[in-house]
Amino acid sequence: MAIDCSFTTLTSETPEIVCLSNLRWYSVHPRLKHILSRCTSQRRVFFIEQVIFTDQLLGRLDVRQDKSGLVVVIPSLPKRLSEEDINADLQKLINAFFQENHIDNYILWYCTSKAIAFTRNLQPQAVIYDCMDELPTIKSIPPALQEYESEMFSLADLVFIIGEQSSEAIQIHQHPNIYAFPSSDDCNVSDGLYLRTWTTMMKLIDFAIAARQNENTSHSNKAIQGEKPAATLKTDWQFDYLIVGAGFSGSVMAERLARHCGKKVLVVEKRNHIGGNAYDYYDHHGILVHKYGPQIFHTDSQEVFEYLSQFTQWRPYEHRVLSSVDGQMLPLPINLDTINQLYGMNLNSFEVDEFFKCIAEPKEYIRTSEDVIVSKVGKELYQKFFQGYTRKQWGLDPSELDKSVIARVPTRTNRDNRYFNDTYQAMPLHGYTRMFEKMLDHPNIKVMLNTDYREIKQVIPWREMVYTGAIDEFFDYRYGKLPYRSIHFQHETHNTSVFQPAPVINYPNEHLYTRVTEFKYLTGQEHNKTSIVYEFPQAEGEPYYPVPRPENYEIYKKYKALADAMLGVYFVGRLATYKYYNIDECVAQALYVYQQIKSMKMVNSN
Repeated sequence: MAIDCSFTTLTSETPEIVCLSNLRWYSVHPRLKHILSRCTSQRRVFFIEQVIFTDQLLGRLDVRQDKSGLVVVIPSLPKRLSEEDINADLQKLINAFFQENHIDNYILWYCTSKAIAFTRNLQPQAVIYDCMDELPTIKSIPPALQEYESEMFSLADLVFIIGEQSSEAIQIHQHPNIYAFPSSDDCNVSDGLYLRTWTTMMKLIDFAIAARQNENTSHSNKAIQGEKPAATLKTDWQFDYLIVGAGFSGSVMAERLARHCGKKVLVVEKRNHIGGNAYDYYDHHGILVHKYGPQIFHTDSQEVFEYLSQFTQWRPYEHRVLSSVDGQMLPLPINLDTINQLYGMNLNSFEVDEFFKCIAEPKEYIRTSEDVIVSKVGKELYQKFFQGYTRKQWGLDPSELDKSVIARVPTRTNRDNRYFNDTYQAMPLHGYTRMFEKMLDHPNIKVMLNTDYREIKQVIPWREMVYTGAIDEFFDYRYGKLPYRSIHFQHETHNTSVFQPAPVINYPNEHLYTRVTEFKYLTGQEHNKTSIVYEFPQAEGEPYYPVPRPENYEIYKKYKALADAMLGVYFVGRLATYKYYNIDECVAQALYVYQQIKSMKMVNSN
């Protein structure tokens, strides 16, 4: 046997791919060619073509490298060999090739079941059967191949087909892990569907490898205990729940359903990280920052606090905010010190209470956010602290916003400068992302990042859905888009240990940004540099804040009626209910919906 070239072994633990085909590389299905070529960026990929019969006396493997880096292997054997001899010679050639090129950690990707005949001795991390076309029925398979086909289905961890009949295929072939993907007629490479197909396939392969490892561990334990392991053990990847979104709402639902109900859960997240808007990470300077602005945890709910305490230790933290008004940095909420500093007075607690009563402008009917504020602190303080900030934040004057935006204006007659009054005020000791990692760390939970659920919901089987995305998007904007406000976050790192005198400073004035946050106050991290973020509200971009106006709520009610009529889909979280929730409210709502699901399932089982 002569091998024309060798290839550098990767040091990564990512399994290599060995594809066995009955075709030439240049003539394989476009989907398979695209998928395998893309895989070469992460690992070595070998494509073993159909054998060529020649007049040579000895068998050999010719090897060449495609422009993508994929290694094409062409077996050649002497003519007039029996089928038994062909398979024996191919097995020897391939065994030698594996040994010479250090192919030890690999996946077998079969495009033909006949290749089983010369690869039974191999020990892959996972086996894929890629049928290339719509899955054949047993009747359509020639009798000589039926034995190979049957063996192939018993060995395969995954079966990939083209079309949209994976549920029917599972019924016919009694294989739980058949997945249908688009054909070249359905999409082209430029529109990105092949890229998303590749992403989904790679995640499924990860699941297959993990399942095999778990089965091997289980079999080993049984052998140690003197038990006989099952001859075959096939993992059913029909998920009980498809959860859309890996923020607080989705993650809480996933954790409860997996840990306490034993459900198999697939969490699908379109971003490249878990944690939703609470995602934090260490920037290039090693400072822990919140990517989407400050996330402050506070609650009066003992249940919520104790629930999250399962996944994190806490750092005591009481949030404080200053407001830039008339060239001064003044405490917010407005308290005794705010009034004395702003007006150069020296009032005591009793006197400032009388001051508030004098400047307040009571309203008979409270309809707007302006009414809420003016009835409490009067027109002047409203204009100095709230009107400009609200206009920037919402793109609307407070007189145009529902009263729910500012449901209450806390004013204090003492020097308490804490922003919140809640019983529990703290920050996750090691950050939010670490907390989410622990929350989702369960064998029944699988997570797919960089994935739009609409692209896999017809591919990966599931029974019920928890949806935490935008409700109008779910229904394809049937009644129009619901308005949201978005934010542009401008992160900066400064070569100083402290940038500003408070964790957050509001700017209810002519600046384009609404506030500046310095993260080290929140995290307690010690560092000789500091990172901050400016927030610039905008109309377009990621949806953050539902715009609370009566006409918007009327549109939402139409979407809610559609959602209420759906069976097996649960709408949870800010975007799905078109309501702004604090962190504790997100968690509380998710826990409530989980209890509803649990109670409903118990009733149905009885």
